[in-house]
Amino acid sequence: MALKEIVVMLGPAGSGKTTLAASLGKWIERKQMIRVGYVNLDPGVRKLPYKPHVDVRKYVTVDEVMDRYGLGPNGALIMSVDMAAQHKDEVAEAVKRLPYPYIIVDTPGQMELFLFREAGPAFIEALRGAGFPVAALIYDPSSLVKPEDIVGLKLLAMTTQFRLGVDAVPVLNKADLLGEDGRIPVLLEDSEQLRRELLRSEGVYAEVAEKILAVLDEYKLATRIPRISALNGSGLEELYDMLHEIYCSCGDLT
Repeated sequence: MALKEIVVMLGPAGSGKTTLAASLGKWIERKQMIRVGYVNLDPGVRKLPYKPHVDVRKYVTVDEVMDRYGLGPNGALIMSVDMAAQHKDEVAEAVKRLPYPYIIVDTPGQMELFLFREAGPAFIEALRGAGFPVAALIYDPSSLVKPEDIVGLKLLAMTTQFRLGVDAVPVLNKADLLGEDGRIPVLLEDSEQLRRELLRSEGVYAEVAEKILAVLDEYKLATRIPRISALNGSGLEELYDMLHEIYCSCGDLT
């Protein structure tokens, strides 16, 4: 059985991660004529803009955990994500059996529960048996106000790579909200301009950010950041091309 191309969607609450998962899948099916399978790993989600072919809520939901253990929403979400990871092998096997060459995996809205607890690495390792996972790290413009914020996004992408052991593509969603402000797009694309702005900033954080950027550039861990709108579909082709480049070069997929 051929290995599948698997993109794992990560992002803070409110970044539009789940909406982008649906939009990207529809675009791939329409423009690339590739059938897409959807996987939901969020046990707390109530409504999805796509129909999941594999759904962790088959095994555990936040509501069930709240009722059974008398926990509040936050505690129940933490426990349910950890409990969901106990079914990683069943999820991976179900993904492997899907008749789709391209898989989009939607993760919990509270990104830290997937990235910084053991659930994330456990799911990723299990999914390797079905294909080649790559992460898309989703942010929105409200999180990128200062040049230091952009460095932080690139650093988080590197942290995602280290933590999950996969290539990670940072993505700016809701690009339609940028309006006439061209500053953020320039800083996203031009590392030297970003460095100049950091050097003009005052304070220790700007100095630290400049040093971090130098390390990212030296080891080629920084990457171009596509600007996406899940609502109007702009930028989806660039994101798909970037993901496919990784698959072809690292996953030996054609």
